[in-house]
Amino acid sequence: MTIDVASLAFHQRLGRLIDKLGDSALWPALARLLAEVAHFDTWVVMLFRADLPPLMLASHHASSVEALLLADYRCQLYRIDPFYRFSQSEPGAGVYRLDEVAPDSFRDTEYFRRYFIHNVVEDEVQFLQPIKGQGVLSLALGSRRRFQAQEIGALQLFAPWLLPLMQKALQFDHLLLQSLATAPPDRHTRMEDALRQSGRPHLTEREVQVALLVLGGHSTKAVAQQLGISLDTAKAHRRNLYAKLGVTQQAGLFLLFSHLPRQMAEGEAPTATLNPAEPA
Repeated sequence: MTIDVASLAFHQRLGRLIDKLGDSALWPALARLLAEVAHFDTWVVMLFRADLPPLMLASHHASSVEALLLADYRCQLYRIDPFYRFSQSEPGAGVYRLDEVAPDSFRDTEYFRRYFIHNVVEDEVQFLQPIKGQGVLSLALGSRRRFQAQEIGALQLFAPWLLPLMQKALQFDHLLLQSLATAPPDRHTRMEDALRQSGRPHLTEREVQVALLVLGGHSTKAVAQQLGISLDTAKAHRRNLYAKLGVTQQAGLFLLFSHLPRQMAEGEAPTATLNPAEPA
C-alpha cells in the first residue's frame, strides 16, 4: 500500500479536525476544508427540531444584513423552509441538494424572493445527520451559483466520515446538551395558533396546513397531493383562507406570516394589505 503526499496531508488535517471536537473552532475548520472541493458563499450549522425553532450552532456571515436575515429565519421563516420541512420527514443521513427537497413552485414564492435569494441566493446543499431524540443536525452550504456535478460528488465522498464527525461534535458540546435538556415551551404551535386566529373567522386546521404549504412553494395541485385531497378541495381551502385573511395572493399571505412574531409579542391581530390578483 502506498500513500502519496496529498493523501498524507489530507489525513493530517482530518486528524486535526477530530482533535477540535468540543471546540467552537471545529466548524470553521471544517468549512475551510470543504471549500477546497466545492465553492460556497455561506455556511451555517443548525439543529432542526420538531415543533421548535432551529438551534443555531455556528455560522459565517458576509454582512450584518445576512445576520438579520438569519434571525428572521430562526424566528418564523424556518416553518416554510424546504430543508426544515424535509428534516421533519425522518430523512436518512446524507447530502441533499435544494432541488431534491424543494416543492415544485419554491422559486416563485415570496420566501424565495424576499429571503432565500438574499441569504442563499441560487443553490444550497446540506449534510443532514439525524440525532436520536434531539432532531436533525445540518451543515448547510449556500452558493451564489449552482453547485457543479463534480462538487456534489466530492461532498458525497466526504459524507461517510463527515456525518459521524458532526454527530460526535454534538455529543461533545456540553453547553448545547444542557440547553436541549431545558428546551423552551412549544413555540411552533403558538405560531400556528397565531396564524389560525388571524383569520376572520378563524382558520380551520386544514386551512392552516394549506397556508403553510402554499408559503413553502407548493402549487395547489401539490397541496392536494401532500394532503391527500382532491384538487377542487385544495382550491376551495386556498380560496377560503385567503378570504378569511383578507388577501388575494401568496405575497399578502407571506407579509402577514412574516409579521406574526412581532404581533404575537405585542398582542395585536395580524393584518395584511397586499391584494393584487393571483390565479387560484
